[in-house]
Amino acid sequence: MDPKGFLLEFMSAGQVIRVLCDPIFADRASPSKHLGPKRRLPPPCSVEELPEIHFLVISHNHYDHLDIEVLQAIHARWPNTVHYLVPLGVSPLLASQGLPEARTHSLDWWERKTIDDFEFVCTPAQHNSGRGILDQGSTLRSSWVIRKCSSEDLSASRSVWFAGDTGYQTADGPCPAFQDIGNQYGPFDLALIPIWRGASLSFLARAGLRLTDDDCLATLHATPEDALQIQRDVKARHAIGMHFATFAGSKSEAREPVIRLVKALRDKGEILDWKKEGGFGIVNIGERHVIPVDI
Repeated sequence: MDPKGFLLEFMSAGQVIRVLCDPIFADRASPSKHLGPKRRLPPPCSVEELPEIHFLVISHNHYDHLDIEVLQAIHARWPNTVHYLVPLGVSPLLASQGLPEARTHSLDWWERKTIDDFEFVCTPAQHNSGRGILDQGSTLRSSWVIRKCSSEDLSASRSVWFAGDTGYQTADGPCPAFQDIGNQYGPFDLALIPIWRGASLSFLARAGLRLTDDDCLATLHATPEDALQIQRDVKARHAIGMHFATFAGSKSEAREPVIRLVKALRDKGEILDWKKEGGFGIVNIGERHVIPVDI
């Protein structure tokens, strides 16, 4: 369970177009191969086994979301075709590692980029950024609207909202940005929403400890209960939870967000089933699903 990244496939003019979001194949979410949050669940395949990628979307530069070696491997396989969509400030890192500047598109919040039949909108996320002590908060963190457009039939357009990594709560209540996203770009066919803190503080669970109060992290990491409200705010017809097990520090930590999600759904009279209209659920790593849409 718990994909860290997602491979989205859209049909466009009889061709399958693929969008890869925050691909992480590294064994550790860290600048070191020997220290830092360690992966619990293996990737579904090797980079060499990936099908052709056309677009690659990055939400922010944390190590558990931006895996430079994967991006370099993808560039080596398809050096002239992949477009890279990144939030403001991230493109210099990619350029320094050999990624093509001409096909790296750096966007601020609410900016959009149209490439062929696809529109990408950089939308807000309530999180932080940084790959070291000295660059904290120096680059943007974002979520993304990914829309396959149809000029001939607007009803045939398909849209996905990829939340990246985000919190929901603020000192003044829920962050209003998600309702803004829903009002401007919803409804979405699918939303991919974090339900846990990912690699953050996984060392606690690895040491046999448990954080009993997650209010201190709620501004940066959505809880399962928050994720359900985010789905409603952005107006997603279907939602899949992510960011909870791959780098968890223990099996119990990986299970806790799922248990809480099931309870939160049950309290609303619902069940864990993302395929039903308005549903929220989870999928296993490597699973392939078709999103139900009304034609």
